[in-house]
Amino acid sequence: MGEVLRTEAASPDECQMTNTMPAGKPPSVPDLPELPQRASPASNPAWNRSAEAVGRSVGTAVAEVRRLPRRIDDLKSRIHVVGENAGTTVSDVRNSAEARTAALREAAEVGLLEFADKAAAYTEEVGMRASERMRSLRRRAWWTLENARGALRRQMWEAGQWKPQRPLHTIAVAASAAFAFGVLLRIWRSSHE
Repeated sequence: MGEVLRTEAASPDECQMTNTMPAGKPPSVPDLPELPQRASPASNPAWNRSAEAVGRSVGTAVAEVRRLPRRIDDLKSRIHVVGENAGTTVSDVRNSAEARTAALREAAEVGLLEFADKAAAYTEEVGMRASERMRSLRRRAWWTLENARGALRRQMWEAGQWKPQRPLHTIAVAASAAFAFGVLLRIWRSSHE
């Protein structure tokens, strides 16, 4: 059987055909398909595509295998760096969380103290205003009561003076006041029954 040997040729047409076997049929290989007399890319394009795909795959696999030790070293260094950074990161996160918690607690305490101070100042101010208002109202009530007492004393004194001087007028005023009071009581009683 003839075998195709490729040399460093620029195109498939420059391939050389050599026959490594003696002329005639090989005695022990009856089932193998025979190659065409002349091997060219145009004779079987499916085989050519398959061969190119296999060649590319083998070349890519060889290149990846050659790069494998370097990739493993890169991964080792990355894992080492990640391990160191992970320990540092966890402690940093813990320290940061503790610091934030402490800062929040301190801010809350300061806020509560400020609120308590403001509340105390407001309460004191409201208490002082209420106390001042109560003193003012007491003074006014005392003056009003004193004025009413004075007016009542004057009226009583004048009434005391009026009774002996005008007895008939006193009786007429008392009778008319009693009559008016009786009418008012009767109206009130009839509206509530």
